[in-house]
Amino acid sequence: MGARLAALLLITALPAAAQSVRGQLTDSVSRAPLPGAFLTLVDDHGVEQARAITNRAGEFLLTAPAPGTYRLRSKRIGFRPYLSPALTLRAGEATAYSAAIDPIPIALAEVVVAGERQCDIDSGASVAALWDEAREALAAVTWTARVPGYWYEIVQYQRALNAGGNRQGGRGDDSTWHEVGYQRVPFKSAPAEQLAAQGYVVVDADGWTYYEPDAEVLLSDPFLRTHCFETRIGRGETDGLVGLAFSPARGRKLPDITGTLWIDRRTAELRHLEFSYTRLPERVVEPRAGGRVDFQRMPSGVWIVKQWVIRMPIAERRRRSVAEGGGESLPTVVGFLERGGNAAEIKTNTGALVYRGPGVDTVAAPPAPVPPAPPAIAPTGAPAPPTGPAPETKRRRAGSGDVLSEDEFVGTSATDAYGLVQQYRPNWLRGRGPLSITDPTAGDIQIYINNSRWGDANHLHEIPAQDVVEMRILRGPDATMKYGVNHAAGVIEVITR
Repeated sequence: MGARLAALLLITALPAAAQSVRGQLTDSVSRAPLPGAFLTLVDDHGVEQARAITNRAGEFLLTAPAPGTYRLRSKRIGFRPYLSPALTLRAGEATAYSAAIDPIPIALAEVVVAGERQCDIDSGASVAALWDEAREALAAVTWTARVPGYWYEIVQYQRALNAGGNRQGGRGDDSTWHEVGYQRVPFKSAPAEQLAAQGYVVVDADGWTYYEPDAEVLLSDPFLRTHCFETRIGRGETDGLVGLAFSPARGRKLPDITGTLWIDRRTAELRHLEFSYTRLPERVVEPRAGGRVDFQRMPSGVWIVKQWVIRMPIAERRRRSVAEGGGESLPTVVGFLERGGNAAEIKTNTGALVYRGPGVDTVAAPPAPVPPAPPAIAPTGAPAPPTGPAPETKRRRAGSGDVLSEDEFVGTSATDAYGLVQQYRPNWLRGRGPLSITDPTAGDIQIYINNSRWGDANHLHEIPAQDVVEMRILRGPDATMKYGVNHAAGVIEVITR
């Protein structure tokens, strides 16, 4: 049975507006609004052109890139997937379209059984059923990342572990820092095409760079093309969950990942991703190399990355003993570097709390400040965030954002650019680069002054503070895309007078 429609088709003129479709989704049984439903606008070829999530009133707005014929696709957990009839969107006009969607029982418990390995994500009923639910959540995560309407306080950490995976005391590698502000994504992987071509662990002159998969990678055609899938039934820690496991396709020789997307059997909601690295360079074998990403669905329907961690082995070359047969030296794992983070608090642009992590101290806390207004740039299909003067926010010691402008450090006591970064963006100076078994400096961030490379962060001491106009940080993947493979630790760009 298809979804029953309560369709309104109305065309009105919008002055100086692009072609768009707006409307409301409701429950066909209760007639209540349907918040948190994920919608996409697809063209005649089935290619996505815009996406949105319905608000608390079940309302949506999608804007097409050009006039033409489109369809609406809708998916929400507990409701039947829906595809609208063809809608003709004319230049400068808005089409109003509403639909009532049929609720359906969650049937994963009956549909999903441990099955054979499938290298086509749609070829098996169990695999396809799990992928349909996981895809909704992952697509919503990527959509949320494009909307600068959520203010985050994120706690990030880096710590050294010994070969047994336990914390090591007294090591300078251990650190924790806070980042606050409008975050689009807590972490971002390399482009899926690059990972398919080069692998998930890349070796260059600076060392080893480990890439963890983000939601966009998992949704991408290159990932689906280079991996096979099977269903798993949760046991022990994952009891009550069903898993969509993936592994590299046959014949793939590059460093890759194998892992499982775990989904709640009762509610069909995506819970977490766990993954490990395979085919590590230099024949390193370490099953504990990998990571985990936890997801959470907000009451509004928005999906977020709640916490994440990546564990990267540190290896040293050691010659085999006579008892071991002697011969060539082989890399041996002597420890790990673990990096991760979690969302401590998330607020809307009005200051309303939408998430607070466990263990966040709220006793005798002052009233929460209203977060500053996000950048007034909205993605295709999303309403623009409200404009107006940004409210004052409480300055945190760790600073926020990826840009430091001169109007922020007026009256500073810092004498050079290094002092400015220490005072306003201390987290920029933390090494976050790749691990190298040959080069201990591989994690050093690089400095570019007026587009010329100067070297490591110590060169910031050579720039008087009064000469600085602006500084900007590029994280590993962005720095690599702009400056090349030897910049995986990141870049601080400095503009002077």
